[in-house]
Amino acid sequence: MPSDRDRTQQDEALSEAVDLPLDRKREILAREAILGKDHWTVLGLRPGATAEQVKLAYFDASRIFHPDRYYGKNLGSFRARLDRIFQRLSEAHEALSEALRRSPPPTQPSGPGRASTTGGGKSPGQGRAGTGGPGAADPRADERRARLARHPYLARNARASGLVDEAQRQVRTAPEKALHLLEKAKALGGTAARERAPHLESEAKHQLARRRAEEEMKTGSAAANAGDAAGAAHAFARASDLDPTQADAAYEAARWLFKAGGPSVEARGFAQRAVDLRNDHLGSHLVLAEICLRMGMGSVARRHLEAVLKLDPKNHEAKALLRQVR
Repeated sequence: MPSDRDRTQQDEALSEAVDLPLDRKREILAREAILGKDHWTVLGLRPGATAEQVKLAYFDASRIFHPDRYYGKNLGSFRARLDRIFQRLSEAHEALSEALRRSPPPTQPSGPGRASTTGGGKSPGQGRAGTGGPGAADPRADERRARLARHPYLARNARASGLVDEAQRQVRTAPEKALHLLEKAKALGGTAARERAPHLESEAKHQLARRRAEEEMKTGSAAANAGDAAGAAHAFARASDLDPTQADAAYEAARWLFKAGGPSVEARGFAQRAVDLRNDHLGSHLVLAEICLRMGMGSVARRHLEAVLKLDPKNHEAKALLRQVR
């Protein structure tokens, strides 16, 4: 049963001003609450579900909880929640799929018309090699499976499925390699490539963009330390475009664009993005207010300066800028 603290935190999350309907917020919070449970529960399944049911449950959940579904939206604290949920869903799907692949098929029980392994006599045909009773190998079944395995379509499908499985294992640690594997899987075709590859491809691109954004942030910091305002502005803006969810990138892009070229629509756009991503960050409000003030948008500047003073009533910079607002 949730504690009073848990209920308070949930109420705060539900009232958070983000680009999500109330029902979707509740879905995200409910799924987040069960992430510590077993793999079956995380996927919304009962133990004993088939591999196909595991796959379908994962895809259905991905349609709701994949972070890329909400690209460009203001998600606030729900961005981190979605990242945690999708990572846990992927972990549960991979673990259960692997376990079901490794588990042997159930043996057929003895029954009317079947040979018994407990009687003293031999069943019909028991003396033939390979037909020693229930659970024994059936040469004809083995031959059929071997023949099917050699079928060109099934063989391609199996290879594609293996590539997709490997891509899923690499998607977070080696996204470029995952994308290469998925391209090969799509070229082979088949169910796995058609149903699973798009989700994994989207995640791999997202991870790759984040890594490139981190590299641009380092480039921007180096340029800033060297006093290269234009170089810093370009690198930070590139980082924010690659990863629009990173508040620091948006803030630094706005700050250095303003330093390099004064107030501009581009600088104001990055500053607004920074505020949307992290509404309690004084620096983002201040740089947006100053840009708006220099562009003649006094009422907008006033609103953001008042937001700063609400967070920090003694902020001297906000008070000084506020005196310039007409």
